[in-house]
Formats: sequence, structure tokens, C-alpha cells
Amino acid sequence: MNIYLIGMMGSGKSTVGKILAKKMAIPFIDLDHYIEVKNNKSITNIFKENGEAHFRELESDALSQIEESTVLVACGGGIVQNKTNREKLLSTGKVVLLHTSIPEIAKRLKDSIDRPLLKEKERIQELTKIWNGRKDYYQETAHILVNTDRQSPNEISEDIFKQVHS
Repeated sequence: MNIYLIGMMGSGKSTVGKILAKKMAIPFIDLDHYIEVKNNKSITNIFKENGEAHFRELESDALSQIEESTVLVACGGGIVQNKTNREKLLSTGKVVLLHTSIPEIAKRLKDSIDRPLLKEKERIQELTKIWNGRKDYYQETAHILVNTDRQSPNEISEDIFKQVHS
């Protein structure tokens, strides 16, 4: 059974995922990194050269390639926008939503330069718009909800570990 971490950019999916995978003794896959390696191109360049729709196709293909594994996956923030992806996530593992407040995400991403959907100015407004477009999908896809505000990555991974094994 896979464990899928979903949530907004900056919610800690990759950081928590590495810690949790080690704790669970299963391999860790950052889906965005997986796509970059398979395509020999950064996510930013895929967006720039081929557009978001093409990236979303690559994301769905990558999910299909790993769905039969036993791995912990840090999914891209927008993976839930595709109905087929939501169904695959729900049917092939436990889905954990890392919920993080918009102000906390903005603080975490203040120095980030490689977020193709996030403009430098109006960061809070952009994040709110993205959240509002995805929140229902996140909530309907998650088996487990974990609030990441005011928790360390170790605390979050311990919380998930306990919930997955209860």
C-alpha cells in the first residue's frame, strides 16, 4: 500500500515525506522530481516550454507508473485537479492531506524562485486563489488530514505514522 502526501505547495510534503518514509522503512518518491528525471527537464521548464496541461499529463503518467508499488509519495500540489488521479490515489493507498494556512505557506515560500504557478507579487492572493480552486478536491481525496501549522516536520511525520497505523 502506498502513502500519498497531498497538499498545497509549501505544505511540507517532500520534507515530511523523507522523514516518514525512513520511519516506515519504505522508499520515498517526490513525484515532481521523478517527472524531472524521466523528462530530463525541470518542472519550471516543462511549464514554460510545454504548458501546465502537458505537465499534468506527465504527472498522471508518473502516478500510473508507481501506483503498484509500496512507496511514500510526495505528490505535486495540483495532482488532485484530475479526477482519474484522485481515483487512483484513493484506490491504491492512504492519502494524507497536509493542511497549511495560506499565511504560513506564504512565509515558507517567500524565498522560492522555482514555483511556476506563483508570482512574486500578490503571493497571498495567488495562494488563496489556488487553494480555493483545489480545496474541495483535497478534502474529498484525503483519508487523513494533518494540520502542519506550528508543527515540526518530525512532529508531523509522527502524527501521520500513528494515524496510518491505527
